[in-house]
Amino acid sequence: MRRLLALLRSHDDDRGVALAAVLGIGMVVMILAATMVGISTSGAVKTTSDRDYANAMAAAYAGLADYQSRVNGDNTYATKYGDSTQPFSSGDTFANKTGGNPAFTSWVTVPDSNGASGSTSYRYAVDNSIYGQQGIVRVQVTGRAGATTRTLVANVKPDGFSNYLYWTDYESGDPDITGENCNNVYQNATFTAPSIGGKPVCSRIQFQDGDSLDGPIRSNDVMLICGGTFKNTVQSAVGTTDSGCSPRRTPAFLFYKDYQPEVVGSYTPPSTISAGRDRMYSDDSVVTGTTPGTGCLYTGPTQITFNGDGTMKVRSPLTLATNLQKTDPYGSAPSKCGAISDLQGAGATVSTSLLANNLVYVQDEPATAGVGSSANPNYYWSKYTAKTAPSACMRSSSVADNGLGFPYTGRAAGYSGTYTETTPRNAQGDPVPFSKAYGCSNGDLFVSGKVDSSITLVAENYVYVTGDLTYTANRAASTVLGIVGQEAVLIWNPMFDRVTSLFGSTTTTPFLADDRTVSGAILSNQGTFTVQNYAYGGARGTLTVNGSIAQRYRGAVGKGSNGYLKAYGYDTSLGSYTPPFFPQPVITTYKVTSQIEVKAAYDAKGAPR
Repeated sequence: MRRLLALLRSHDDDRGVALAAVLGIGMVVMILAATMVGISTSGAVKTTSDRDYANAMAAAYAGLADYQSRVNGDNTYATKYGDSTQPFSSGDTFANKTGGNPAFTSWVTVPDSNGASGSTSYRYAVDNSIYGQQGIVRVQVTGRAGATTRTLVANVKPDGFSNYLYWTDYESGDPDITGENCNNVYQNATFTAPSIGGKPVCSRIQFQDGDSLDGPIRSNDVMLICGGTFKNTVQSAVGTTDSGCSPRRTPAFLFYKDYQPEVVGSYTPPSTISAGRDRMYSDDSVVTGTTPGTGCLYTGPTQITFNGDGTMKVRSPLTLATNLQKTDPYGSAPSKCGAISDLQGAGATVSTSLLANNLVYVQDEPATAGVGSSANPNYYWSKYTAKTAPSACMRSSSVADNGLGFPYTGRAAGYSGTYTETTPRNAQGDPVPFSKAYGCSNGDLFVSGKVDSSITLVAENYVYVTGDLTYTANRAASTVLGIVGQEAVLIWNPMFDRVTSLFGSTTTTPFLADDRTVSGAILSNQGTFTVQNYAYGGARGTLTVNGSIAQRYRGAVGKGSNGYLKAYGYDTSLGSYTPPFFPQPVITTYKVTSQIEVKAAYDAKGAPR
């Protein structure tokens, strides 16, 4: 044993240690090298993945820009072109199908900076189901880069009249309202544009000190700005001027520091609003096939009072049918529009929810009964004679009352007793006969109250706002009101002659209390937005508008010490939502109002996910 131990001790030296060390170090180096290669490879994969992720969204934006350019080139593109077989477009109708646009059915390559085919692509699908009700086209765009796809959904909306707090075609008044013997022309900054038709040029209407406009304003004409506060963009196809201002004040343009008005292109209002009446045919599958279906048609003077509780009260003495048909019996009276007997009597209570995202259309009394598909079921004399007619003013032209209590007789704010409305007057002092102001057979709408649903009100003649017209307190942003008076939208401002002396002298006195508030998108495509009797009755306080105003002719709301000061504020909800079936400019541009990324709709091979 001792010899064995001695032998082992004789070899107890450093031989083999170096080899073990070399092998150990080699293993460590190999591990480090492998780790570095792994990290490098992972980084390369991650870099490629990041690049594809970003490029896929860039491709989606390219697709959105492509679609936007197409609807700007053809304003009917959104309603005519698409692929209803795509999941996002299910249920939609496209008259021209894809129109040869491959992006509706397959990937389209995004060109590189040199115009050659790039490495990314896009495709899109369209949902136009709410275009009529809200003026919105929903576009689903998917971008592809490598094996990565990303999808965004955007709301694309026409740049229409409701996108502006204040839009006018002419910055002068409507001769039919003002009483001027003149013609309207687009003016220049010095008001030297020549007259046409042998009549003088209509007078300019100015913005003045005390006016406050909190929203974008735009005009096709030169703007006469003699003061006022402008808190957003000021745009004109001609420019602005203070030529002839009296008094002249320095306006405040507050959109941003040192902002000045801009010169832009012009928009053309539609010549007619009759497209709204076309939505009243209950046997038209194009209408009935949509979610809102037919609206409600009323004939002659009609009064609507929104109750703010999901209902509105409707009176319409001349209405015989509230929907139309192209075949016999040519008309019907769906319950959602109110029973005819109630409409002709004390009034029908109508659910506003049943008319949500829809249209109410008030037409003039038809001139004839018509024949065939052009038959007029609301022709009053097809049912009544002068002896049997329930409407007194239809029985006799000597009756001034239009069946709704206009001209007005009643109490006046701040005074005791009962008074009778005097004949309205224009700014020239000329009387406006009751037969014109409140014509018995005119398609006039008298409206007030608290609105709780998205509805557009359209009248072939005048809309009178007879009291405050506002939204309910719990109003959703998507609840927007459209107010369209083809010939004019007027703030009802009746006067009476108050005896002020023992000798019988009288003073023109307003019936209503000062101040008025109107909420909604206002349009008069052939007329103006103005105040009845704006040149009389003394100061009336402030006219507050929360919404938008669009008009062919500039409407005055006061003159001298009479009438209202303006306090106009833009309702930003109108930037995202358009009132249902609201008229649009003849030619316009489309803007993206909102966009959001969603789960990728297709994989890289184009299969829906």
